[in-house]
Amino acid sequence: MRFASIGSGSKGNGTLVECGRTTLLVDCGFSLRQTELRLGRLGRRIEDIDAILVTHEHSDHIKGAGILSRRFNLPVYITPKTNSASKCLGTVKELCFFECGQSFKINNIQINPFSTSHDACDPSGLTLTYKESKIGIATDLGIATNLVKQSL
Repeated sequence: MRFASIGSGSKGNGTLVECGRTTLLVDCGFSLRQTELRLGRLGRRIEDIDAILVTHEHSDHIKGAGILSRRFNLPVYITPKTNSASKCLGTVKELCFFECGQSFKINNIQINPFSTSHDACDPSGLTLTYKESKIGIATDLGIATNLVKQSL
C-alpha cells in the first residue's frame, strides 16, 4: 500500500492511494489541470486512477471530481446525501453510493466509511484495507469523536 497527499488546504484536497493494481483518489478539489500536475509530480497520471471517493460536498474536496469522472470514465463513490448536496459535481455516468457504517470493496481494497463531525451534509472518513495494511483518512474534523478514534 502506498499513499500520498496531492494537496490539503482551502484551495483543494486529494489523497492518492495505491494498493496492488488498484489506485483510488480520495477527494478531488482541484481543477483537471492542477490534478494532472500534482499527480505528475508523483509519477502518476489520471489514467492510472480506478475510482474517486468523495468524503463531503465542499468544493475544496469535490470541485474536480465531476470533470475527471466524465473525461476519464471514472466511477464516483459518494453518499446519497452528499450527492444531493453537491452543487459542483455535475452529471456523472457511474455514481456508486455508499453509507457510513457499511463497508464495501473496490477491486481488492476493503473500504470502511464512518461518520465524522464537520459542517457538511453527510461527511465521512474512510479506512482502506489491503492485505495486512490499513490507512485511515479523516479530513476537516470538527472534533475527533469516539467513533472516529475507534475507526482509525
